[in-house]
Amino acid sequence: MMLISDVLRAVISIGVIGLILGVAIGIASKYLEVKAHPLVQMVYDELPHFNCGACGTPGCMANAEEIVFKNQKLESCKPGNADMRKRIKKLMDDYYKDEENKK
Repeated sequence: MMLISDVLRAVISIGVIGLILGVAIGIASKYLEVKAHPLVQMVYDELPHFNCGACGTPGCMANAEEIVFKNQKLESCKPGNADMRKRIKKLMDDYYKDEENKK
């Protein structure tokens, strides 16, 4: 016959294990975080965030990476407008000018 104390001990044990693993995952996420390239983040911030896939990528972050690293055309973002494309082009031009000036 199972006693209440046995059930309570099991629940407490699982709770403690969950707490320890939760803290470990939280700490690991801080140390193992992968930071996005700053230009990718700036381009992503200008995109409409529809994540529609009309550009041929699985979402806006992937499209931003394609634009920055693989020279995907800005027109690939179907929901985006001409104003958005101008802002992204200016961001990229300014970023690369700054990189050239640092050399």
